[in-house]
Amino acid sequence: LAETMAASMAHRGPDRRGLWSGAGIALAQNMLHTTTEAIEERQPLACERGSRVLVIDVRVDNRADLQGALVAAGCRVRDRSDAELVLRAFETWGAACVEHLEGDFALAVWDDTSRELFCARDRMGHKPFFYCARGARFAFASELQALLGLPWVSQAVNDGMLAEHLAAEWHSREDTLWRDVSR
Repeated sequence: LAETMAASMAHRGPDRRGLWSGAGIALAQNMLHTTTEAIEERQPLACERGSRVLVIDVRVDNRADLQGALVAAGCRVRDRSDAELVLRAFETWGAACVEHLEGDFALAVWDDTSRELFCARDRMGHKPFFYCARGARFAFASELQALLGLPWVSQAVNDGMLAEHLAAEWHSREDTLWRDVSR
């Protein structure tokens, strides 16, 4: 299913597609090289022990300050990619890593030790992050159609959001036009 979701968003990253899977979880990412640092980037990105895996759509604006803070905290940064900096930030500060990030991002980090998924996006919401949580299932993507292609995600219309859309008055910050999908 993760490969199918990534394929539905191939236009978001035609330079490379990566897939990682573990017990009950799969992460996929389409790469678009927009900087020289991005050419080195491989995602999903795992730490050396493989206990944490990151997928991210990111542009880090404070990379020099962030890298300096990480080195001062005793981290060894493996390459110049933004994804590497963010993974090391998560390893150093946990969920508080987002307080150290300046730029646009939507990210997910799977911690295999605690069996927890941490998701976040930049304060301004520039990078899209759509998700569906139904029972024990959770899926997320940068675009709606990737989620709507999943067999367990209903395509039932969210009447309240439809009314907001027709009235051109948006009050909801989390709802989408589909009842099962949030942003």
